[in-house]
This record gives sequence, C-alpha cells and structure tokens, in this order.
Amino acid sequence: MNSDDYSKKQSLRDAQYEREYEAWVKSMTPQERREAEKLGVLKPCVQRHGNGGAEQDMADSAAASHTPDIAALIDQEGDQSNDPHARDAIEVLRHFVADLISEGNTRLTVECLAVALGLSAYNGESMTSIAKRHGVTRAAVSKRCVDITRQMNLPPSRAMRSEKARKTYRNSQLKRYQSQKS
Repeated sequence: MNSDDYSKKQSLRDAQYEREYEAWVKSMTPQERREAEKLGVLKPCVQRHGNGGAEQDMADSAAASHTPDIAALIDQEGDQSNDPHARDAIEVLRHFVADLISEGNTRLTVECLAVALGLSAYNGESMTSIAKRHGVTRAAVSKRCVDITRQMNLPPSRAMRSEKARKTYRNSQLKRYQSQKS
C-alpha cells in the first residue's frame, strides 16, 4: 500500500468523523453546547498533513491536559539532577518525542507504544485491529512495538511475544520457506 492510498482512506475516515461529530454537536441541548464551547470541543479535532500534527498546537486547546506539566518537569531538570529516576524518565520522554516527530504515522506510533506498555489490554485492542485501522500488516505493528521496547529498554508487554518466542517463530518460518523452495 502506498502513502497515497493511506492518505485517501484517512481523508474519507476524517470526513466521516467530522460529519458524525457535527451531528453530535447539533443534538446537544443549548446548555450542553455552552459547556462544550467553554471546553473548546465544539469542533472535531482532525489530524492534518499526515504527520499527526493538528492544524493548531494541541497545547493551546482547552482539551489538552495541564496536569502534570511535562514542560515544567523538563525545565526543572537541573533541580532533579540528584534523582536518577527523574533523569531516566526525562531521557525516555526525549527519545519518545523524537521518535514521534521522526515517524510518518504518529497515531500508529502512539498505539504501538500503548501495546508495548501493556495499555492496549485495558480496552481490548489487538495488534491485528491496530494494523487494520492503519492499513498495515500485523507484522508491521509487531515490529514497531518491538522497536519501541528496545529503544526504551522495556520488557515486552503481555500482548507481545518474548524475544525467545519471536526467534523460534522466525526460525520455523524460515524452515517452512526453505522447504517450500525445495
């Protein structure tokens, strides 16, 4: 699948989401609308430009959480230099944000992080459903999850195969492939 196919599919999904969101807003009572307006959620938030960045900085949105203030934590790095856990957390966060910026599909990366951290188990997500939603293979999602765990020095989550299991599976696939060639 080339990126044009993905872009077209995503544009169709975004348009459907926007229609449904607008219908939901129209179904609100006047009081609900005023409350939604105060929160800044009267319009759908749709990612643009294929890089996961919205048309505006999400930090400027009322929907953005301001607790904890990650920027303040990072700015106070010098104050926390005696705490190795804080330094490690900041370093992991820096690597992850750099990874998000460098990846073409930010949403896929975030969902793979959720799998790598074991968060997907809470809402029933599987690598297969993530792959279908993003128009990629399950193997691509798995590889991305493995890359994330390696970069962040995390153990595989329960949703992922262990290194030993992946090696065994890879070897059996190679044997099957070689026997088919013969």
